Formats: sequence, C-alpha cells, structure tokens
Amino acid sequence: MRPSSKLPFDEDACGLLFDDIHRGRSVVPPYAVPTRPALVRWDPAHPLALGNCVAMDDKDAERHVKECFEGGKKPEELWGAECTEVVDRRREEVRKVEEWVM
Repeated sequence: MRPSSKLPFDEDACGLLFDDIHRGRSVVPPYAVPTRPALVRWDPAHPLALGNCVAMDDKDAERHVKECFEGGKKPEELWGAECTEVVDRRREEVRKVEEWVM
C-alpha cells in the first residue's frame, strides 16, 4: 500500500503548531529558533496528528527520522526526559485548542 501524500491537517494548523504551540522554537534543548524549521511526527508508533507533531531544526528532524523511524529508537531515548516533558506539555496545549475549536 502506498502512503497517502495528504496531511491530516492544513497549512493553517501547521502555522498554529509552529507559531502558537511551539512558539517558533524547537522542542530540542536549548529550544533555539530553528534556521530551517521542520514539523515532524514525534512518536512513529502513533499516527500523524497535531498532538503528535513537533517543531525542530531540519538537522534534528533528519536525525529524529533516522534514529526513531528507521533505527527503532523511542523519541525519549534519543532526546531525553526534558524534551519529552516539553512535548507532553505541547500535546496538552494542542488538546485544549482542539477541544475549544470543536
């Protein structure tokens, strides 16, 4: 089966994720403003959704895909507990926004 090229959300939701939820910063410490930002699925075991999508610099996103999607590492193993806590807080913010909108 060929994967779908359609995202489960639109460009406005991408803007919401990057600008409002992630505040234009990477989830990877030291939480810098990415020079080339990328939105990437956090946990490959779960489907792509607003709550499972994080902002990173493109080099960190490449590493994330290589080690978590291809290498089988869990995101928390790669990035550590501090990063995972940030992702959990952002996921809760997404849940509240989705609840408010719907």
